[in-house]
Amino acid sequence: MNAMTLPLFSARDAKTKFGEVLDTALGRPVGITKHDRLTAYIVSKYEFESMKQTIENLEDQIWLLKAEAARIEGFANARQVSAFLANMAEENGSEDDKAGS
Repeated sequence: MNAMTLPLFSARDAKTKFGEVLDTALGRPVGITKHDRLTAYIVSKYEFESMKQTIENLEDQIWLLKAEAARIEGFANARQVSAFLANMAEENGSEDDKAGS
């Protein structure tokens, strides 16, 4: 999150002003407090999907780095690494198909 100030609503206010909370969350994340402690965030569908995609991309990069490290360290040859990555791509494609159904 950038340097913007996070709008905060107490749990009680969030309940009574739910429409306002949702409208605010469409533009930026909203914090919900309980007993003066930040306990939850409400984010738009777009923001959530964007964060989810970023995490998936980072996970893919980690697997690529691990596979390359295994090849460099002699635990796997280039053919094994390629087969592993192809298998991972195939599995991710299957999961995407399930999610889209």
